Formats: sequence, C-alpha cells, structure tokens
Amino acid sequence: MVGALAVGAATSEASAAEVKRLFIGVGSMSAENWVDFVKGATQAVQSVDPNIKITVLQSDFQGQKLLSDLSSAFAGGCSDCIALVDTASIAFTKAIVEKAHEAGAKIVTVYNRPEDIHPWDTASDTWVANIAFNATEIGKMTGKSLCDALGGKGNIAALGGVPDNPPAKRRLEGLNKALEECPGVKLLDTRFANWAATEAQNTTRGWISRFGDDLNGVFGSNDAMGMGAIAALRESGLNGKVKVTGGDGTVAYWDLITKGDALSTVHDDNFTFGAYGAALAYAAAVGDISLDKLSHEQRDFYLKQKLVGENNVAEVLDGYRNVDLTKFNYDALKKDFWAQSAGQIGEGDMK
Repeated sequence: MVGALAVGAATSEASAAEVKRLFIGVGSMSAENWVDFVKGATQAVQSVDPNIKITVLQSDFQGQKLLSDLSSAFAGGCSDCIALVDTASIAFTKAIVEKAHEAGAKIVTVYNRPEDIHPWDTASDTWVANIAFNATEIGKMTGKSLCDALGGKGNIAALGGVPDNPPAKRRLEGLNKALEECPGVKLLDTRFANWAATEAQNTTRGWISRFGDDLNGVFGSNDAMGMGAIAALRESGLNGKVKVTGGDGTVAYWDLITKGDALSTVHDDNFTFGAYGAALAYAAAVGDISLDKLSHEQRDFYLKQKLVGENNVAEVLDGYRNVDLTKFNYDALKKDFWAQSAGQIGEGDMK
C-alpha cells in the first residue's frame, strides 16, 4: 500500500528522463547468482524498451576497478543512464554514488552501504535505494541447519568472504548467533576465502590435514566456497560425511544437496534482486516514483529469502528451471516495487 501511494504520487510529475543505458556492476559473471541478477535487471528495463543498452561491468570484487570503469562510463555526463551496482566494498560506495550524481544518472546499490550514509542523506536525488539480502539471517539459518544435522554436538570450521565486506561479516555473525543457541558445536577455525571456490578448497584441505576426524562440518558463507569445501572433502572420501553449508542458492549447489554432498543453503532469488533494483532506478529516472516522497524503509531494505535443504530442494529447483521471466516485466513490478521487501535494513547491519 505504501509503495502504491508513492508511485501514484509521482506519476503526475511533468518532467521525466528518457533512459537509454543501464550499467550493471557485479562481482563476477562466472558466478551464477550474478548471471541471474543481470537477467532479472535486463528483463525489467528491456520489457519497456528493448533498445535500452545493457553494459555489465565486472569488478572481480575490487571496488577500485569498478570505480574506474564507472568513471569512464559516466565521463561527459550520463543523464540518460541508470545504474545498478554492487560496489564490492563499503570503501567505494560513496565515491561511486557521487560519480553517478555528477553524471546525472540514477543509481541503486546492492549489499555494500557504509553504516553512516543512506540514500536519503547522500546525493538523495541520485541514490535511489540500497537493497540487500539479510546476511545475518543467511548465516543464522544455515548455521542452525548445521547444528541440527550434527545433533547439537561436534566441531566445525567456517569460510568467510572478504574481510571488510559487510555481508561477509554479517554471515559469520549469523553463524555465531546460531552457535550461541547450540553450545555443543565448537567452531575450530575461521578463514576468509574471498567468496572463491579454489581458495575454499585449499583452505579445507588444510583443515582436513589439521583436524582429521574431528572436523564434522564446514560453514560456507556462499555456495562457491561451499562447493570448494566439498571438492576438498571429496578428495579424501569425506563428501556427505562432513556436513557443508552454502549461502546463495545456486543450481549447482542445489544439485549437491540432492546428491547428499551438501547440507543446506539459502535461496536468494537473484532474478528478483536484479529486476527490482533496475526497476526502481528506472522508475526514479522516468518519474514513476518521487524520491522525496519515499520512506526510509522504501529506500534501504532487505529482500525475502528462504532456507533450502533436502526437504524442499526439488521444489526450489523446479521453480528455478521453469522460471517465467515475464513476471519481472516493468509493468508487473510497478504495481508494487516493494512486494518482495522483508523490511528496512537495521541500524548497525552495514558495519
């Protein structure tokens, strides 16, 4: 209802920009979640105008690289542009938003918002919104599933993402919350593997050598690292015996759950993520929403997510493989831009 009122209030505005370009900043297109993110974003804007040019910029999880690429893209002004960007690190979010502001482009960020700035107090006529999945809940849900699978007793090790990355820190925080409720499970070690399967595989090999049979589970902060851990365990015939979690909800990881090699992950619907992010940026650019009429909850919010394990993985896989992308058409999303919101991002969540 709030979303509908905000949209209705904006549609009478006389001035609106024509959107010709969408820049999408992602970590890596080798990751399935970012591919789906781009598909959702593309569907949302090209359902309005198939001639809108889509440019995908890969940061390789390096904020400076993305800042440089966007600076070049925005050079000379970009008032007919919108951007949907994972800034890779909170250290670069403000600079990237300011570049968009200087260029006249509307921007939606995902995941990495510094705790002390928000879309309503920093370049507020440019920075449309910040959207994320609740990383603490991801860690808590998968951490609890690990505890349950071990019967409340055992030893685990944890794979973190990037050290200064809020989602990485929050997922480990969620794990710690789960362990507080499961005192019989001991955390033996935590290492950062930069969201990467290869680094996670190497780290897990070291744990196998170091802890031997005392290692009962591996907490993977994302699916890629979970798959890296499983690859290392498979080398020693331990796949399926040592329980492993993920954290993104990718087809490859769901398949591993089906086979019994993986325990659980969380389904972050990245089609939805990209579609709603791009739709909000587009809506602000063309005048379908008025930023000064939006609440804080409409400009800084989480999306819904759910735990995936052996009990529901078949249903989730079927839904993914038969996804109807037309449900992400702009006209459908415009009915309520916040239909998939799980509420405002809490104070302290972006530290």
